[in-house]
Amino acid sequence: MRLGTILALSVLVTSVSAVAEPDELPTGSRLVSRPRPGPALSHQDQAQGAKRLAQCLYHLKGDVSRAALLAPSKQAADADLDRLKGEVSCFGVIFSNDLVESREAFIPNDILRGMLAEAALERSRQQVAALQAMPLQKTYQRAWFAVTGRPPSVDEMGACIADTNPAGVTALISTKPATPEEAAAFGNITDNLGKCLTAGTQLHASPEALRAALAEALFQRVNAPAPAPAAATSEASKK
Repeated sequence: MRLGTILALSVLVTSVSAVAEPDELPTGSRLVSRPRPGPALSHQDQAQGAKRLAQCLYHLKGDVSRAALLAPSKQAADADLDRLKGEVSCFGVIFSNDLVESREAFIPNDILRGMLAEAALERSRQQVAALQAMPLQKTYQRAWFAVTGRPPSVDEMGACIADTNPAGVTALISTKPATPEEAAAFGNITDNLGKCLTAGTQLHASPEALRAALAEALFQRVNAPAPAPAAATSEASKK
C-alpha cells in the first residue's frame, strides 16, 4: 500500500445517539490517526473527511447502507450499521501526509445515517430535483422516526422541512461541511426551522447533527414517502 494514497480506515461507529431532548444531540464525528500520531486535523478537515468516508462506505457497501436506512426496526438498522465497521481502503478520504497510514473514524449512528443518506441522494439527483414543495401539515408522523435514534421532535422537524422546502435541504447537502457556503445554506432555511419545530421545543444541535437529520428526512421522502393524507386520497378517488 502506498502511504498517502490509500488510507485504510477502521470505521468505529459508536453507540452514541441522541437522547430524549433535541438540546442533547451529540456533536459531530471525529477522525483520529493510528497507530502513530499524525498531523492534527482542523474541525473542517474532520467534517469533510467524515463525509468523504461515508461516500466511500456507500460506494463499497451500498446495499448494506441502504438496508440500514430503510430497516423496519432500530435493532435491524443498528445491526446493518455494525456491518459497516472494519477497515476499508479509500482514496483521498482525508488530508494527511505520508507518515499517516490510517485513521479511525468515530461517528455517532445518527450522524452516520445522515452522511449515508447524502451519499445515496447524490445518486438520485433526478428524483431529488423533481420533488415539489408540499403544504405545511399540523403534525408529521413517519415509521422511520423510531429507527434513527434521534428525538422524535428532531425527525418531525426534518420531515417537515424536507416536505415544505426540499430545494433548501438539497442546497444544504450540496455544500461542503464546515464552510461559509454551508452556513449560508443553513441561514436560508431558518424560516423553515421556526415553522417546523414543535411548539415549545428549543433546538440546540451541532451543524453535523442537524444536517444529518435533514439529509435523512430528504432520503426518506424519496425512498419511503408517506401515504397521501386521507382527505387528499378521498378527493382523488372522486375524480
